[in-house]
Amino acid sequence: MIGGRSPATRAEARIRAVFGDRDGLERGRLWAVETLSREGLDPRKRPLRSVRALCRAQSGLGPTAARYLVEAAAGRLSARPSGPPSPHLD
Repeated sequence: MIGGRSPATRAEARIRAVFGDRDGLERGRLWAVETLSREGLDPRKRPLRSVRALCRAQSGLGPTAARYLVEAAAGRLSARPSGPPSPHLD
């Protein structure tokens, strides 16, 4: 991990930058669910197409943040604890 930040941490920072700091992750997740539903994509069955669709719909998102939102929309992300992340979990 170069720079000391995990991909998940970088994705969360990008999502907050796009959707706003306060509740940005939840707003991003809801946007992803709505966007993928409109596109007729199931993020559990078509994750790569879902990432592409989110990147097309929001150009500032980037693939890492889009992948994070696809995982969240698919229900595969658990709530991360607050505080410094454990280096053993990322």
